[in-house]
Amino acid sequence: MIQDPRTYLTEALDYIQQHSVLKERVDWASLRHDAFMLAAPAQTTAETYPAIKLAVERLGDHHSFFLDPVAWKLRQEGKVNNVGVLAVHPDGTIVRVFPGSAAEQAGVLVGDRIETINGKSPASIGAAQFLAVLQESSVSLTLAHIGHPRPIALTIHTIPYSPNLKPEGRRLDGDVGYLDLPGLIGGGPMQSQYAPTAQQVIREVDQRATCGWVVDVRRNPGGNVWPMLAGVGPVLGEGEVNSSVSAEGEKIATVYRHGQALYGRWVNAQVDDPYRLKRPAPPVAVLTSQLTRSSGEHVVLAFRGRRRTRSFGEPTAGDPTANAGKVFSDGAALFLTVAFGTDRMGQSYDGPLVPDHPVKIDWMLLGTWQDPVLQAALEWLHHFAGSASGVDI
Repeated sequence: MIQDPRTYLTEALDYIQQHSVLKERVDWASLRHDAFMLAAPAQTTAETYPAIKLAVERLGDHHSFFLDPVAWKLRQEGKVNNVGVLAVHPDGTIVRVFPGSAAEQAGVLVGDRIETINGKSPASIGAAQFLAVLQESSVSLTLAHIGHPRPIALTIHTIPYSPNLKPEGRRLDGDVGYLDLPGLIGGGPMQSQYAPTAQQVIREVDQRATCGWVVDVRRNPGGNVWPMLAGVGPVLGEGEVNSSVSAEGEKIATVYRHGQALYGRWVNAQVDDPYRLKRPAPPVAVLTSQLTRSSGEHVVLAFRGRRRTRSFGEPTAGDPTANAGKVFSDGAALFLTVAFGTDRMGQSYDGPLVPDHPVKIDWMLLGTWQDPVLQAALEWLHHFAGSASGVDI
């Protein structure tokens, strides 16, 4: 059915006004006026997209977003269409290059540094704009490239790829387990494999009982939180781990129970053969960075307030909120921020999560024995394990 553009835009604005967690902060008369003025010439629903994006931008929550039908279809397949890197603002260091992406095909390497992006230095633009430019279909970069004495210039035309990587882990010296939880976007095979893979990693690391765990979400930009929580469940522990609170104050709890991640009464992810640690309720160090965003931040909140748990690193991106999706008649989709995330103590958050132990990240040493954040976490865990009292420290 072909929908009238004005009716389509009205439906979108009504949904935003009814459900946005920040709806009370918006001048809706002004926003609607500006949106309808922008969409006045629209003859198709697609021509109203700029007006919907304007409304989303005016919310100022930094987490809501609108996808056209092509982008939404890709996301359902577990794919995106962007450059294919995670990079740190403002120094431009590239800390992840996704397999199959245009960046990988162009020869971009982890450790390269973006000196200019579309002709501007990363430091001259805000973090949100830096991230947005990396989502564009064509991006010009000047890179300080590993192995090259002088910067190289690249223009990257993006291609669809899957950004979904498997959780990984290993055993560290001192009988400490380490689990790296990456982001998880949309559908695709990793949607069902993520949680079982994470628990299998935990099982393999825990073949000999561990004295503590490191959970690393420094390169987790978000996505679907439920497989993350189901996957890390054996380390996280059973019970209510956090919750979401709407603008009206409605609270819905998030629970891990017997391999299941539940949102209220709804099971959103599960592991059929859940693992139990040889030593339950271990001390846990959670590692965070500015790249820890959205669902990655919800993992942090799930551990915040847990006994024998501390966080290390740098403040997170500042989007520890919950989104709900609405699909429109033409196949476009709106993901709207509808609730604030809370920790186990009921404290709600609408900004960066500051770690208990701030430690500056050296991205070139990430995951090595010289990694200062990992070293600080291990020092705390070893001190905890060696504490004769066994009480929280």
